[in-house]
Amino acid sequence: MSKCCKCAKWWPHNWLCLKHLYYVFIALFYLTLVSALYFFISAMLVPAGVFENAGQNKWFFILNTITPILLGMIMSLTLAKIIKVLRKIKHAVAPCACAAQPEVTAEAVVEKESK
Repeated sequence: MSKCCKCAKWWPHNWLCLKHLYYVFIALFYLTLVSALYFFISAMLVPAGVFENAGQNKWFFILNTITPILLGMIMSLTLAKIIKVLRKIKHAVAPCACAAQPEVTAEAVVEKESK
C-alpha cells in the first residue's frame, strides 16, 4: 500500500494511488493493442474459403472482432489520461500529506525533552 493514501486504508480505491492507476490503465492499453494485432494477423492468415462456407465475409469477421478490442483500447488510454490530469490537479490543490512536516504538539516536545 502506498504512503500517500493514509486515511481510510480499508477502502480498495485507496490501495492504489492515482499514479499507480495510471500505470494500470497504460498497461491495459498496451495489452489490448497487442491482442488487437494478434487477432487481426491471425484472421488475415485464415484462408478465405473458411469464411465463405459459413456465409460470412472475412472483413466482416475482422470488423466484428477488432472493433470491441479497439474501443477498449481507446477507453483504457482515455481513462489513463484522465487519471493523469486528476493527479496533477490533486497535487496542485492539495499536496500529498506525506511530504508535509508532522505537526509539533506540546506533548511531543515534553516527551522529546524527557528522553
